[in-house]
Amino acid sequence: MLGAGTCPSPLSWCRSISACADRASTRVGARCRACLLSGDARPPFDVGIVVAARNAATTIGRALQSVLDAVVSLSLVHSYEVGNIDVVVVDGSSVDETRDVAATFPGVRVIAQTGEGLGQARNQGTAEVTGELIAFLDADDRWAAGALDLRLRFLVDQPAALGVVGHMMTEALPGQSVDARHRQKIGVPVVGYTPGALVARRRAFDLIGPFDETLVIATDSEWFIRARSGGHSIAILDEVVLFKGARAASLSADVSNYRRELLDVSRRFLSTREKPS
Repeated sequence: MLGAGTCPSPLSWCRSISACADRASTRVGARCRACLLSGDARPPFDVGIVVAARNAATTIGRALQSVLDAVVSLSLVHSYEVGNIDVVVVDGSSVDETRDVAATFPGVRVIAQTGEGLGQARNQGTAEVTGELIAFLDADDRWAAGALDLRLRFLVDQPAALGVVGHMMTEALPGQSVDARHRQKIGVPVVGYTPGALVARRRAFDLIGPFDETLVIATDSEWFIRARSGGHSIAILDEVVLFKGARAASLSADVSNYRRELLDVSRRFLSTREKPS
């Protein structure tokens, strides 16, 4: 479990920089006296963060550092309170040092993926983490500064919203070649219809369903299409919350398979719409 700080108050901890003596602590607990005196009467909520990884020893540290930075930055927030923050890395049978690198980050749990594919990794992670709010990140990507706070704040202020995404930008990974298609995307913000840009309430997965494990690449797109077709709106923020790492060997670079899977998904939803009621 991760937390933004430990307060010297007998009631454990708070978001206040002035009240918290040890922001590097991995222990979180109940609201402190400073919160109560400030009039912050909102109950704390728990957050689960799922990081999917496979042979990502060179990038997993960068991804997890962005997660830890996001958690520490919550110390500056006074308008809402977070309880436990549970970060789980789901490792897909990596043959490099991915697990070893991830294990060096305090409070981060590393578990072995029991199946195959991104969809299964995310579903397994969602079931594993505690928390009523779920965030995601892939090992090649990183969150922008303040990205977690922006999305948590929105869901606190909009209790009817099932989930929220921000914008994302593609960036080249250090030392990696990038094909022409990805080079055109670098530095251009687009709506982040991808789990790394999403924070969702756990009940969203009860209503919309889990990620489709039969799809290799389009599992993300299929989930958002399914949400929209079911009338479950996912809100969109203007801010960039995700930097998506690009490299030639990544799944997202497999354009032909991605297009084929998207075509299959489109046919599936069109056939559903055409069925008589």
